Amino acid sequence: MATTAPDENAPDETVAAETVPAETVPAETVLAETAPAGTVPPADAVTPPSATEPAGTVPPADAVTPPSATEPAGTVPPADAVTPPSATEPAAPAVVYVTAPAAPRARGARGVGVLVAILGTGIFAALYGLLATLLAPFLPDVAAVGGLLFTATPAFWVPVVVFALAYILLIVIVNRAGWWAHVLGGFLVAVVVWVGFIGAQLIAAGAVGQALPVVGAVVAVQLMNPVGFLAAIIAREVPVWVGWIVARRGRSARARNEAARAAYQKELAEHQATVSGRTAV
Repeated sequence: MATTAPDENAPDETVAAETVPAETVPAETVLAETAPAGTVPPADAVTPPSATEPAGTVPPADAVTPPSATEPAGTVPPADAVTPPSATEPAAPAVVYVTAPAAPRARGARGVGVLVAILGTGIFAALYGLLATLLAPFLPDVAAVGGLLFTATPAFWVPVVVFALAYILLIVIVNRAGWWAHVLGGFLVAVVVWVGFIGAQLIAAGAVGQALPVVGAVVAVQLMNPVGFLAAIIAREVPVWVGWIVARRGRSARARNEAARAAYQKELAEHQATVSGRTAV
């Protein structure tokens, strides 16, 4: 039997087998042994997820890594780490304050009425002084002091002041009333002016503070004094002449008040409807 000689060109299997290391060590193990303590491994050295776990698998709650022991207590997490509120959590109701419309202020005729009363007082004073001077021959009290000098006596200026106060008071009371209020109120003003004239005569006679019989005697004489009647008649007529101005102002004020009140009622109804709608929502 012939023996085949070994081929010199064949690879040396024995030598190759000796050069192969007996056990291959993974790179991760070597890195873990050679790296110093506290060194963070590179990103490519992290062990990839198991091939058997499906993608997107959420780790269990007990597998979550606890916070580091070196992290101080009370550390506030970053803003992007705060868990947003649940979409099903109801929002807190917002409080909205709605101002109710203010009620309109009623307009009157008192301001214009006072101006008209001052105008009427000027008319009264002019007519009273003029007629007393013209009728001086028939008026012994006026003739005794002499014409225009009568305007400097209490019998003239006291009725003028009383007329101004009485007519202003009448206007304040009637306010927006019609012309009829000034026609009827003129009688009251005339009576007050007549009483004021008698009081002025008491002052002129020096009977103020005297005994009752003295005062009674002066009053009895002045009750029939024609100058007092003249003052009362003029005081009665002046409110009738100028009262229409105040009455016209009062009529326009009433119309504006009614329009403002209607607009206020409409605005108030709209406001209540708006508030009711928001409350229902």
